[in-house]
Amino acid sequence: MPIALQDIRVDAPDDPNNQLLKDISFKLSDGSLTLLIGHTGSGKSTLLQVMAGILEPSLGTITLDEQTLWHKRKVDQAHLLRLGLIFQFPEQQLFARSVRQEFAYSLRPYRLGADERERRIRAACADLDPRGVIAMDRSPFSLSGGEQRRLALATTFATAPDWLLMDEPTAGLEAAAVRELLRIIRVRERGGFVIATHDLDTFFPLADRVLVLDRGALVFDGSPEELCRAPEVLTRAGVGLPSCVEAAKELARYGITIAPDRLTPELAAPAIAEALRGCASASPRPAPQAAAPSPQARREAAGEASKPPQAVWLRLDPRAKWLLYLLLVIGTMQQQQWSGLAASMLLLSLAFLGLPRSVLRGSMKIALPFLIFMFISIFLAGLDWSTAEGQFPLGFSAERGWSTALMLTRLFLVLMAGYWLAVTTPYGQLVEGLNWALKYFHKVKLPVESFSLAVSLIFRFIPLILREWQRFSAIVRARGKASIRPGTVRSRDIPALVVPLLLAMFHKAEQMTIAMELKKIDGKQLLLKKNTLQWRGMDTILVATGIFCFSLLMYMQS
Repeated sequence: MPIALQDIRVDAPDDPNNQLLKDISFKLSDGSLTLLIGHTGSGKSTLLQVMAGILEPSLGTITLDEQTLWHKRKVDQAHLLRLGLIFQFPEQQLFARSVRQEFAYSLRPYRLGADERERRIRAACADLDPRGVIAMDRSPFSLSGGEQRRLALATTFATAPDWLLMDEPTAGLEAAAVRELLRIIRVRERGGFVIATHDLDTFFPLADRVLVLDRGALVFDGSPEELCRAPEVLTRAGVGLPSCVEAAKELARYGITIAPDRLTPELAAPAIAEALRGCASASPRPAPQAAAPSPQARREAAGEASKPPQAVWLRLDPRAKWLLYLLLVIGTMQQQQWSGLAASMLLLSLAFLGLPRSVLRGSMKIALPFLIFMFISIFLAGLDWSTAEGQFPLGFSAERGWSTALMLTRLFLVLMAGYWLAVTTPYGQLVEGLNWALKYFHKVKLPVESFSLAVSLIFRFIPLILREWQRFSAIVRARGKASIRPGTVRSRDIPALVVPLLLAMFHKAEQMTIAMELKKIDGKQLLLKKNTLQWRGMDTILVATGIFCFSLLMYMQS
């Protein structure tokens, strides 16, 4: 069952001009083990999600057993059941009350009989938990970090996919668990593997093929032996050399020449012994000095990439955006008529022009739940139990419903204005702009520092929550095998999404608190920081336009 990619391109969600993957094409045969290597940020994880049917490519086609994977922005469940994806931090996917329920969730899409389901669970646990530490009735959250990772791996191995795609599977595992994982890979009788890893010494001896990514482009496609004979490919891609190549280079400095493609100590030892016997009868030669790399080579090895052009909204001064936000919010909250709210909505829509599609999709993730809440609230507010005698005892008061709709619409526009400010202003600039606006209140002893820090942290968490939602929704879709569009989640998968999401948010909040304590950051010190803001003519024009729109809203209200 081969898997083939043809001219795959993936654009960054926040910048279509930034390509995460560029014209990737290859075909993998069934039963093969392929390594995917490259520097951090080269596109390895993105490519695995594309192959797993989790991330839809911007261009190109993917076929599984010569059948197109994507159709009308969805992947058929029959294809998804044949693909298994293990994420970089698999322990973050756990959510259930017991280990057995974790297995049940992963195996539910396969509709197995009770006997087959139990057989798979026992086999997966025997492979990845030979000591029997992970009991079925234990809570996943009572396990240690390494045990949680073993459990997450076992839940995926139990599904027995035709293609198993793994992102850094040995990270966080002790040596014994790594040996068990390698044994499972060696003895597996069917299916293929694609492993994204930096652990070259562990996986090179097992690999049939190696793909090297550099800044989203495929720069090498061949066998491990061919790659070891061309170490400059790894150097240019910013990847460290495997031990066999490093050993061959060091021995060559002392006149001992062996091939760099001896992937294991068992293969290298006889070659080293033979080379030493050959050198014993020869006269000693001085060790050659290693040539210093050129500046160009150092830049290439570091993987320096030119920064993508900055979006227009990001180039504006945050003080101007804060003023715009305040003018729009004050003007919106003063409106008592639908015509005024329509004008506010039009102005807010103009503020979203030019933003990336991912930002617009993120706004829908905020807007849709609020609109559902809004309609429910309008319905409940308009319920009328005081109808005339003899009529149906339940009615609807259009006046109360209309009044509630007006109030909630104002709140909705304020919410979306806050989202716009958060996604168009980096966190540091957000704090600086707010401190500038409030510094005059500091002279009258108001607690400006605490207020500034609290508000800026709230705005910081809005895009953070959206990013985490997208990350965990991808995990849920990979485990649940649902044939749905990217970015959506079934109602039955909500528990598998919400629990890890909340745990991740608590963890990030704890990390942020610790970081602030270590750096001794408080509002007072933020106010005393050197000002790095720069007001331009574009900002003046923008604020003048905002004042004009605010005056127009006030005129409509009066």
